[in-house]
Amino acid sequence: MKKNLMIVLILGFIAIFSAGCMESPQDEETKQKEDTLNGNAMDSYNDDGLDGQVGYVRFKKDQLDQSKERNREIKVNREQVADMVSRMILRYDGFEDVAALVTDNEVLVAYQKPEGYSRKQAADMVQKTAYSLVPSFYHVYVSDDPASFGDIQSVSTSTVYDEQYDEVIDSIVKKIKKSPQGNVPQDDMDQPDVGPNMDVKPNTEE
Repeated sequence: MKKNLMIVLILGFIAIFSAGCMESPQDEETKQKEDTLNGNAMDSYNDDGLDGQVGYVRFKKDQLDQSKERNREIKVNREQVADMVSRMILRYDGFEDVAALVTDNEVLVAYQKPEGYSRKQAADMVQKTAYSLVPSFYHVYVSDDPASFGDIQSVSTSTVYDEQYDEVIDSIVKKIKKSPQGNVPQDDMDQPDVGPNMDVKPNTEE
């Protein structure tokens, strides 16, 4: 009798121990989220924010690996930005056809100039709209030349890692700049030549 009782107790302890050690993938994922950044979780971080929900993140400096942070790229969903730029421009009266291409630091916009606007007026509207939707290190180039639609589309499936990518983009930009570019100068201090994702370093020589 005592032997049977001991066996039952031992099996019970094994079952309890096993249950405590086994975690489902969902439990593990939850734990990882709660244990963000080596045990110091961000305040109320939401991977999948609800529609209309504000974005909020709080870090303490010692939560971050500063050497990694210095090399962290600022990532932009280029497809979504291109979508937003096109949709916003089409909200203006008279604009009927718009194409936008977003690279790592340029926004190229082709559009059909609406009637009732001068080329400069239309270019200014398009340029300022695009600038309002992208980080400040981006440069915006716009064109009402019908050929620019084809130029932009020709690189629509490219990646920033493609061979001769920079040369192709530069060539298209040169063509686009033959059209009116709006009133935001390309050398504006709010549109710097050096962005956090660019290999070019600022010139510190005086």
